Amino acid sequence: MNSPVNMLPALADDWPFPLLLIEPKSEKILWANQASLEWLGKSLRRIIDKTPWEIISFEDIQTTIISKCRELNAPLTMRDCAVTRPEQEEQFCHLTAYPTEAGIGLSIWIAGPQPRSSKVGGQLVSGMGRMIAHELKNPLAGIKGAAQLLRDDVESEEGQSLIDLIGSEIDRIRRLADRMETLGDQDPENEDFVNIHEILRRARRVMQSANPKLIFTERYDPSLPHAKGDADTLMQALLNLIKNAAEAVEHLGSKGEISLETRFRSGVTSRNSNTGSAHLPIEILIIDNGPGIDKDIADQLFQPFVSTKPEGQGLGLSLVSKVAAAHGGIVEVKSRPGKTKFSLLLSDGANL
Repeated sequence: MNSPVNMLPALADDWPFPLLLIEPKSEKILWANQASLEWLGKSLRRIIDKTPWEIISFEDIQTTIISKCRELNAPLTMRDCAVTRPEQEEQFCHLTAYPTEAGIGLSIWIAGPQPRSSKVGGQLVSGMGRMIAHELKNPLAGIKGAAQLLRDDVESEEGQSLIDLIGSEIDRIRRLADRMETLGDQDPENEDFVNIHEILRRARRVMQSANPKLIFTERYDPSLPHAKGDADTLMQALLNLIKNAAEAVEHLGSKGEISLETRFRSGVTSRNSNTGSAHLPIEILIIDNGPGIDKDIADQLFQPFVSTKPEGQGLGLSLVSKVAAAHGGIVEVKSRPGKTKFSLLLSDGANL
């Protein structure tokens, strides 16, 4: 029987996704697996000693992935890259470059006919934003006035704290309504460096105030830097994700659980016409143990008016995707029965 070490070359060659070995300095192809040759429609002899950029059409920023990997000596991923093969239509792929003893590996993962990114349905969401903002502004003043009247009748410290929470949320919604018209069409209006953990804790408190039975688990990485962005719009995006998770576990009763987590994620970058190219090391995860997302709508999940709920309007995740785009970030989802994970990846302000 062959040893595992002797089987490694065959394992790489049989890998079902395109995989290239690149010479770090010249960036020329040294080796390609069978999936690469089939994807390119060329023999190994035709691509050896050529750079990937001579064979496949990439955007300029994507051709820097090898040099960046070499400089950092660390894996680097670029998501939703527009790639055109010879005599083929444009595809979107995820590129991962990683250092090896033999050179730099370049893995190409096919993302599908269009990127599952945070830019879907932008114009439609902007139009809905204008309408929703107009409808929101009218009742806000009345709600805040009623909360102030309640303050005189509430004596407990907990009650006063809840009234303060109502007031601060009304102010936040008013600020958000003022900006919904342009949300995602430009950089966040009040961009700053924000403590994402403070925003998560506040979002959790808002949701738990509405439903005290919700069970939350919080796992935060205290070493994370502050995220670059707008606190109000990020708060709204996280509230939408947590609300979806809460609805997903509602039928589970005391067995339902929502996890709020943060962690450092290396090697992910994003290119945005507003924010340029930036590292996205800050990952925020909203995880629930609900039934999962129907595979039939998974690819359209971030489009407006797509919803898994009979009474849903299908605008919550569209807003989340628009907030992510406005911050130059990425929103991802992975789902199976018993576990759905939404990831919001944000910049710490460091450009490539």
